[in-house]
Amino acid sequence: MLTVLLLSLAVLGLLISKKMLGDYFTPPAIYNFFWSFALGMLHLDWVRFDPLRGEVWLVIIASYFAFMAGCIPLTLYAMSKPSFFSTRPKAFPYIDRPRFETCLAILFVVGIFGFLAQLAHIQATMGLSVFLTDPIRAREMHSNIKYLGFFNILNVANFVLTVLYLLMFRKPKRWVWAILIWALATTLLTTDRTRFFYLVIWAFYSGVYLFPRINLGIKTLTAGLSTGLFLLGFFLLVSVFYSKQAYDDNMEYIRLPREYAMLVDPYIYLTGSFPVLQAVLDDKQDLAWGKNTFEPFVKVMELLDRDTQREEIVGKFYRVPIELNVCTYLEPFHRDFGFAGMIIGAFLTGFLFMGVYLEMRQRKTLFSVYFAGILGFCTTISIFVNHFTQTATWYFVIVGYCVFRFCCRPNPRQDGLRFLNPGDAKQL
Repeated sequence: MLTVLLLSLAVLGLLISKKMLGDYFTPPAIYNFFWSFALGMLHLDWVRFDPLRGEVWLVIIASYFAFMAGCIPLTLYAMSKPSFFSTRPKAFPYIDRPRFETCLAILFVVGIFGFLAQLAHIQATMGLSVFLTDPIRAREMHSNIKYLGFFNILNVANFVLTVLYLLMFRKPKRWVWAILIWALATTLLTTDRTRFFYLVIWAFYSGVYLFPRINLGIKTLTAGLSTGLFLLGFFLLVSVFYSKQAYDDNMEYIRLPREYAMLVDPYIYLTGSFPVLQAVLDDKQDLAWGKNTFEPFVKVMELLDRDTQREEIVGKFYRVPIELNVCTYLEPFHRDFGFAGMIIGAFLTGFLFMGVYLEMRQRKTLFSVYFAGILGFCTTISIFVNHFTQTATWYFVIVGYCVFRFCCRPNPRQDGLRFLNPGDAKQL
């Protein structure tokens, strides 16, 4: 019964969002959908996780309303202007297509260099055969390489910028498609399923936000369903290829029969972070006072001051009773500031995303669409891990802003403003 109520709440939130704000993919709608859906699936009890106590439910409910409360002030301000949601956004700034293509080419080359440099490092330290013999260790090497790792993860942003380019311009250059293929290939070789979710979900939201209006028609439903099935298929492919399936190692905790074993891994990733959150709340540790929440700044300080040490990004493993180390986006806020940190962090996260979203709704630019898309991804995956506070997210934001500033050029024929380039635009 609870599962039905939570799944109904997930869908109801989308309908209310469309009715009140004219869009299914607003920050509160995204947050409500995925948290309600994940908690509804948790109640199916396909895996015998440690039961959630009242303290954890209090944190989940309080942070839910805190996120919504963060969205409310800006939403009320926008709704106080009768024309805010009823009119189309201001004209899309003119994007210089040759400059955009130059940026894509440069970023593509840098992304290739970054990935090859990491492969060379792995070959020199343990040999490329580690991808087959010990893929988990290979993944850790990808995550832990300093500096050059930023060139490698650039392939994620390249994928999103390429999707935007393909949606914006007719007759795209053929070499641009190679960026998409390369980004997907590097994702498979890193064995990191989260990275694949990153580029596909971020690209989906950016593509959706590019359009002036979104109606839940056949095309939108098909795109959303195709994206979900694509993600699930890749998730299962990596599980089989790298033997990362959880069924055989945790049979005593799994209620599903073996013929449904392929559903166990996505179910654990969707729901397992909630019992881990309970374990983290029970694990009394000294507060880090901002080292997790402000990780990008700490990372910069680490370069300037050798005595500064950032917290470990990879979380501690807990047996719940399956061994997991993902704890929802609330974990860094709790490790830094305790219960108050989780509530304030959720509020500020909602406020940030809503502010960026409303700016995008009024003034669609290459950067506002790109920025709102990445925050959409962070909110979607907030049931799993916190990407709002990670250095990679803000690195991508800076890259996108630099591309936008380089490509946004005055168009003397239209005083610098056109929805898309004359003669090149697809009708959106």
